[in-house]
Amino acid sequence: MIKHALPRFTVILAGSALPFAFAPYDFYILAIICPLILFSLCHQQTSKEAFLRGYLFALFYFGIGVNWLHISINLFGGVNLIGALIFTYLLVAFISLYPALSVFLAIRYFSRHSIIAMPLLWILLEWLRGWFLSGFPWLNIGTSQTDSLFRAYMPVIGDYGTGFIIVSLAASFVIIFRYSSNIRWSALFYISLIITLASYLLPQQWSTPLNRSLSVTLVQGAIPQEVKWKPEMRKHTLDSYLSLSEVGWQSDLLIWPETAIPLFYQVANEYLTSIREKQTNSNTLFMSGIAFQDTTTRQYFNSILIQDEEDRFYHKSQLVPFGEYLPFKPLLGGILKILEIPMSDFSKGDPSAKTIITDKATLGMSICYEDAYSEIFRQAMPDANIFINISNDAWFGDSLAPHQHLQIAKVRTIEYQRSLLRATNTGISAIIDYNSNIVLRSPQFIPYALSGSVELYEGNTPFSRFGNIPMLIICSVLLLLLLRLNNKV
Repeated sequence: MIKHALPRFTVILAGSALPFAFAPYDFYILAIICPLILFSLCHQQTSKEAFLRGYLFALFYFGIGVNWLHISINLFGGVNLIGALIFTYLLVAFISLYPALSVFLAIRYFSRHSIIAMPLLWILLEWLRGWFLSGFPWLNIGTSQTDSLFRAYMPVIGDYGTGFIIVSLAASFVIIFRYSSNIRWSALFYISLIITLASYLLPQQWSTPLNRSLSVTLVQGAIPQEVKWKPEMRKHTLDSYLSLSEVGWQSDLLIWPETAIPLFYQVANEYLTSIREKQTNSNTLFMSGIAFQDTTTRQYFNSILIQDEEDRFYHKSQLVPFGEYLPFKPLLGGILKILEIPMSDFSKGDPSAKTIITDKATLGMSICYEDAYSEIFRQAMPDANIFINISNDAWFGDSLAPHQHLQIAKVRTIEYQRSLLRATNTGISAIIDYNSNIVLRSPQFIPYALSGSVELYEGNTPFSRFGNIPMLIICSVLLLLLLRLNNKV
């Protein structure tokens, strides 16, 4: 036990440091250093010890990186603090299994080539984490690289592919430090190749500008979450948004954030009439988050109202588990009742309806958490000329979440080389160009109207054409070859 104490403590420190590779800190080199430490300390251990070290690493990685989850559950979900902490810990404990399994499986089945198998298994399991049981694609290792040289790989192989580049570099440095001279030269060659290729790819432009721009206004109401849905606040909310929007009626697009109108569309006619009156003498395309109820099916949706000549809607399809719907309701309903966790019951919109065609542009639509799912944006390609994302990060207060969420949005702009407009309730609202540069951003927690212009693009990136399939095939084939080679030795 004593001989394992220092390595276990070291992987805890490495896991605790890894969240600082992401926004708002952006020490992206830690995304290589921290897995390097983990891989090195799991190498030549038993599979059981490797699993424990991997689990400790991940427990602190996610425990620090997504600790903000308890804020929304406790302060705004009506849940007692103990229930909120239990629920947050259960999620962290579950997602920590993925990195732990990557080192466990590498030692267990690829013992002679475990250091090569670790990055392959890491990224395949990270991809699995992104969709299994609805998925939680947050703090993907590749996301940390939005401001590094290695972002050059995102338009080609996406977020997960870039993540593989990062953890494979970590494994290569382990080889240099711990292996014989022959394989060290191979690792050095690989590192040099990755850096050289990134330098070549970085200036490449895969999409084509339409030589047309839109003037846009993003309105941030900064309505506190705890009073947002109170009936007595509705008039104040609408008056605030209308006042902030005065400059926006001269823009091509005027965008309000997620559920900015705190009513169902079907009973909001009085409020929508005020907006239509403002819109009458302008050429502005207006959109806002609003809840929508289908009176025929009795389903209701988290939606975006697009108001020009007629009212159209985009309905959110990737819902937040335990926030917008309850997975495994017969099994979990009683448990959540004990913990006093209230539930929403939204329905999923059509997952294929990701674009809205207007006379301004073809818009790729998303709401809040959907921007963490790259495939959702890919469904809008290549038709979309620009991405729209409305969100409400007020749920997470003054935490890391809004900064991490903005960084995720930046990844989508790099993968598809499209500009993105991000309107949020309390910030960070932003205009992001096709290569992840933040053109304008709002301060947090104050009412703000963000006005600027944005370019439109067309065309496909390699990642837009092929998605994650090449990366998944390559990693799977390499693992099979390693497995066969390991069994022969």
